[in-house]
Amino acid sequence: MAKQYITNGINTSATRVADDMENVAGKAVKLNSDGLLEFCNTKGEMPIGIVTIDNEADVSKGDNVTYQIFAVGIAAISATVTAGTELTPGSDGTLVAAEAGDFVCAIAMNDCNANAMGTVKRVDYYKKEAK
Repeated sequence: MAKQYITNGINTSATRVADDMENVAGKAVKLNSDGLLEFCNTKGEMPIGIVTIDNEADVSKGDNVTYQIFAVGIAAISATVTAGTELTPGSDGTLVAAEAGDFVCAIAMNDCNANAMGTVKRVDYYKKEAK
C-alpha cells in the first residue's frame, strides 16, 4: 500500500542515514560526502531538506528516512518565533531565526513556542545568497 502524505515535495527515494539519530522528525538534514543523511550541525548552513514526521522517532545507521525538499510542511523549532520569521538550521538540526549571513531555508507560517513542531513554508533551496 502506498503512503499518503499530508505535504508536498516529498523525496521518496531511499536515503540512508549516516549514523544513529534520535528525534529525527522535523529536523534539517544534509548529505555528507558519502551521500548519506545527517543532521545539519552548523548554524546557518544550507540543508537538503527537513525529515518528515512519518518516520520512526529514532533511526539507526543505514536506515532509510523520508524528507521534504520544498513546499509547506512541519519542522522542529527550537526557539520562539513569530509568523513570517525567516528560519535557518541551528546546530542540532532544529530551526531557529536566521541572522545576517545565515542561509534561509524556511519561513514560519505561524507563531511557534520554543521546542515545538511548527508549520513552515519552504523557500527555494537553490537560493545562493545568505540573508
